[in-house]
Amino acid sequence: MHPRVQREKKIVGLMVNKYCEEIHNNSSLCKDCNDLLEYTEKRLLSCPYIKNKPVCSKCDIHCYNKKQKDRIKEVMQTIGPKMIYTNTLDTLWYFYYKFIHKHQKIT
Repeated sequence: MHPRVQREKKIVGLMVNKYCEEIHNNSSLCKDCNDLLEYTEKRLLSCPYIKNKPVCSKCDIHCYNKKQKDRIKEVMQTIGPKMIYTNTLDTLWYFYYKFIHKHQKIT
């Protein structure tokens, strides 16, 4: 597995777990959050740009279906701002990749 995919998989896992803990008051993942996490991991692993992967928000291909896209956006909007305090290094990597892919043409 490509290191970028491993890192993004880790970050999404942390975010979904924290979201379920805070919003659904569960110490372990509920069925909905587990389904979202599995879907997200499946999409990451099937990314056609795996070698030169942009952050998903900067990608021309939006491979999430509407329902899952809305769910992951909600998770990211809720938990994302808190990640700088709990997972500083991962958050900085995310912004680094977002910056370097800002003007990149995906091939």
